[in-house]
Amino acid sequence: MKNKNLIAVVLTVLGTFTVFAQDIDPNTVPTNLRQSFEQHYPQASDVEWELDGQSYKVEFDHNRLEHEIWYATDGKATRAEHEITEADLPQAITSVIARNYVGYKVDSVEKTTVNGSTTYDVELEKGWNDEKDVVFNESGKVLSEMID
Repeated sequence: MKNKNLIAVVLTVLGTFTVFAQDIDPNTVPTNLRQSFEQHYPQASDVEWELDGQSYKVEFDHNRLEHEIWYATDGKATRAEHEITEADLPQAITSVIARNYVGYKVDSVEKTTVNGSTTYDVELEKGWNDEKDVVFNESGKVLSEMID
């Protein structure tokens, strides 16, 4: 019985590692994907490509902010995530934060666009131990809230 449990644990751990995206050599990325990326982000630095399931994912820095873009094999960007500053948040979101999260400060913001729909993941903190992760749509509606 102990051997069966051990085997189950080992298989679970190995299966977990194979699910994660794997870094790939940029030269193996299809030319159309690389060209599309390089055309849109000629100043990108620290560029790393990964194969993520059926998509290609590129992680890079641009203007000192982290970015991630997922491309379908046809070269179309299907998902994009990048850090933005608090000043770049839509006014509707800053108004909701000021009204509903009194005393909280914005720690970080990540803007995500999937199929033309954009959300903002805002990490708020109040003091040392009070942190919240709030996801907003562009009009300021709270889509989810988690206590960190």
